[in-house]
Order: sequence, then C-alpha cells, then structure tokens
Amino acid sequence: MAVDAGRPPLAAAPLPAIPLRQRLYGFGSIYGKTLRDSRLAFIIMTGLISGLMLAVGAAWGTAYATVEARAEIARLVKDIPAVIAGIAGPVVKPDTMGGFLTYKYGPFFAFLAGLWSILALSGTLAGEARRGSLDLVAAAPFGKRRVALEKLAAHVTAMALSMGFLVLATLVASSVFGVAALGDAIPPAGAVGFALWVGLMGLVSGSVAFAIAPVVGRGSAAGVAGAVLLGSFILGGYAPYVPALEPIATLSWFHWTYDHVPLAGQYDWASLGLVAVVAVALFAIGVELFARRDLGVMTGIPVPGLPRATLGLGSPVGRALGDQLPQALAWGIGIGVFGFMLAAMSRSFGESLLTEYPTFADLIESIFPTVDFTSAGWFLQLIFVEMGLIVVGFSAATFVGTWASDEEAGRLEMVLTAPVTRARWAVAGGVGALLAVAVTTAVYAAGIALGAAVAGSEVVTPTAGTVALGFYAAAMVGVGVAIGGLWRTSWAAELVAAVVIATFLVNLLAPALKLPDWLHQLALTAHLGQPMIGIWDWGGMAGCAVLAVGGILLGGWGLARRDIG
Repeated sequence: MAVDAGRPPLAAAPLPAIPLRQRLYGFGSIYGKTLRDSRLAFIIMTGLISGLMLAVGAAWGTAYATVEARAEIARLVKDIPAVIAGIAGPVVKPDTMGGFLTYKYGPFFAFLAGLWSILALSGTLAGEARRGSLDLVAAAPFGKRRVALEKLAAHVTAMALSMGFLVLATLVASSVFGVAALGDAIPPAGAVGFALWVGLMGLVSGSVAFAIAPVVGRGSAAGVAGAVLLGSFILGGYAPYVPALEPIATLSWFHWTYDHVPLAGQYDWASLGLVAVVAVALFAIGVELFARRDLGVMTGIPVPGLPRATLGLGSPVGRALGDQLPQALAWGIGIGVFGFMLAAMSRSFGESLLTEYPTFADLIESIFPTVDFTSAGWFLQLIFVEMGLIVVGFSAATFVGTWASDEEAGRLEMVLTAPVTRARWAVAGGVGALLAVAVTTAVYAAGIALGAAVAGSEVVTPTAGTVALGFYAAAMVGVGVAIGGLWRTSWAAELVAAVVIATFLVNLLAPALKLPDWLHQLALTAHLGQPMIGIWDWGGMAGCAVLAVGGILLGGWGLARRDIG
C-alpha cells in the first residue's frame, strides 16, 4: 500500500467577514480602532466647542437684547486699546451676534481645536511607539505608511464630526438666543464657514506635532506645536495693530485667515485652502518620517521632570495621585490662565461700564443686584463660571478615565496580586481622583487670585468661589467611580462626559426655552448659587459632597461583587 508523503496543500481558509457592528465598535481596521480609542476625547472636545458656542450665544442674548446695548458694545469695541484688542479677533459688525462672537471668542474656539489636535496627533504614533503598543500592530500585514494614514484619518474624521456638531450649535444659538431683526441671523453657509475655519486651525496646529513627533517624541512634539500655535495666534492678532510684525506675520495661519469672518457674512475661502495645503504637506512629512524610522527610536528635547515624591510610590492612594498629577496640573494651568485674564481686566471693564456705558451697567445690575463693579467677582460669575463648570466637569471625566484605565488595560489583575482588595483599589483610585480635583482647583484658584490682585479688586470672594467648581468636579468623579464599580469601567469616563453635557444643556436651555422649572432643577449646576460674588447654595454643595463620597463608596462595593474585565 503506497502512502503519499508529500506536503499537504497550503490552501488557507478564507477569513470570515467582520460584521458592520463590530467594525463600528473598533474591530477590523486600525482606523476603526483608533476612532474607538478616541471616543472620550471626541465627546469632551465636542462638548467643549459646541457648549462654548451655546454659552456665549446665551450670554449675548441676555446682555445685548436692545438697540442701545448694542450701540454701546460697538463703541466699546472700537475704543479698546491695541494691547487688549490684539488678543481678540477681527472687528466686523460687533453689534451683531456673529460679529461679536467672532471678535470676542473666535480665538478660543481655534485654541480648543488646536490643543485637541496637538495632544492627539503628537501621541497617536510616537506615544504608542514609545509604549510598545504599536509593535503588535506592526507585526500584522500592514505597512507603516498605512498605519500612519489610518490613524491620521481617524483623527480627521473625529474633527469633522465635531465640527458638524459646531455647525448645529451655531445655528441653534442664532435662532434661540439671537434677534433676527437686529442682524443676528447666521445662515448655514456662515456656520459651515466658521466650523471649517475652526477645524482647519486645529488640524494645521496638530500637523506640526504629527510631523516632528517621529523624531523628537510625543512630549517634545506637543511642546513645540503648542509654542507654534501660541506664536501664530499672537502674530496674527497683533499684526494689524503693530506694523513691524507684518513681515513675520506672513508665517501665521491666523494672519492668513484674518479676513475670514463668516459669522458676520465676510468670507475668504482662499485663505482656508492655503491652511489646508500646509496641513496636508506637514501630514505627509509626518507619515514619511514614521515610515522611514525604527519604532520607538526618538531624540526628545530635554525637559525637567516631576519630583520623585510625586511618582506614586508608597500606597494605593499615592499611586493613584501620581498617575493623575500631570493632567491635574495641566487642567489647572489651562483654566487658571483663562481665569487670570478675565480677573485682570475685570475692574477696568467695570469702571468703564459705570461711566461710559450706563445701559449695559443697568443690565448687569438687574442680573446681580448687589454687584460691585470694582470687584472681579461679578465679571467672573458672568463669563467664567458658565464655561468653567463644563471644563471642570470634563477634567473630572479624564480623572475617571485614568482611574478606569487600570482595568481596561489589564493592569488591575497584576495590582490585585498584591495585598490590595478590589474595594480598596476602587476607593483609593477615587480618592486619588478627588485629590487631583483639589490640585486642579488650587491651581486655577491661584490664577484667579493673582488676576484679581493685578486688577486691584477684592481677592478673597472670587478665589473662594472656585471651591464651588471643585465640589461639582468632585461630584462628577463620584458618579464616574460608581458607574465603573457597579457596571463597567470602559464607559465610566464617557458617561461622566455625557452627564456634564446634559447638565450644561439643561441649565442653559431650560430658562431660555421656558421649559418646566422641575426640568431645570434636575441640573446640579442650577444649585451652586453665585459663588464668585459670595452667594452660596449650601444645599447644592451638600449634594455634590454626597455624590462624591457616596459614589466612591458605591463603586468600591460594586467592584467587590462583580467580575473584573
């Protein structure tokens, strides 16, 4: 009997098709996985950008509802000195919602989008290569160019989706809070043009980090790109007022697009095309550098590190705080700079209202009956708190995400091999997140105190008012830990971000749309009082404390009763 000892045929079985639902969840492609991994950043940044548009639209509708108030604000903008005007946008129809929002807040939108892109694109390749998480991807049959392109495409997709929400928020703000008879109507073309500008400002800033990250690493690339973003903004803003800056300002994309004011009906589409070309060119450089270099081989720019005492050694709470500390400081500095700027200009602005703009001053007195125009508190309560609450809420979501990453990344199994129970890990992580909230609050409280001191106004009341924002952020941490302990950590941070957005929208839109009062009372932010001027709602503070402590204890109890992972 003969036996054929030859090699069996090498016919490979066909790979099964991946269902669409799983592809949307992140399986089947690098592009899909990257989109899934960036879902928290997408929720946070979309909420910030769209929320900012709704908040400033609501503020405009409240403060400038009359012809007299608009005439005064147009005169005020015209009389602002160059040293202040340079940090704002172009002045086009400042007596309309679109023109004023572009002038007063346009740069903030671009900065938010730019920081998002810088943080995302500096780490999407370089950060993963440094951690070693790209090694497994590179072992699959994917070329390095394909890896880079799919990851880049995922971020561009997220940015485009976020800008779509910005278009909707712009149209809603115009129709709900604006007065069409006074020129506040913003057409769809204007909303799209503004969103395109914001998105391209973000992408071109991120393209700088993406281009150099394969060479210098994530941290150095983010630092350089951030400096370029700030320099471009300063050059573009001050060049119209300082002629000596004009030659250098030709390198600034803020300067290129200075005449593009779509919310006021003024368009410069060619400048957007130039920004897009520069972004694409830098993206191409980043892809090629990544494809031609070894994974993880970089030459970083030396920067000082944190003290050894902050590394998280010694106890579960210390480890949790050590993990949270860098982003806590980053959130605190970012919020603190914004608060410092507002507090520093508050007194001069208030005194100008009393002497030169009485109609606007009467309106402010109707909102804050006990207002002291020489204090920074009323100005911070009017402008800082509304956006401050949504920002600190999102900072709490990132702290919850850091806590939850132990289980999501598989590190929790190793942690629990030590004499640490599940409940203790959950509670220690929650306490570490609360300490991160405390650090963040202390940092931006210092910024507000310094700004109030520079303005020569009363310091204690607005500085103490920041504690209310800290209590709200602590409550959101408790909500996140409870969700992660009782259900699953993979969605804890995202659901906290969703709660922050829902609370913000209810508190903002319920009074404007004359919705039932019980619906407005569901928003936790409706129960914080006016802390920047010393009016506290102690019931709301107690509710925040109960949510913070109770949520962490509930999360510890829930994690002890469910399976990990």
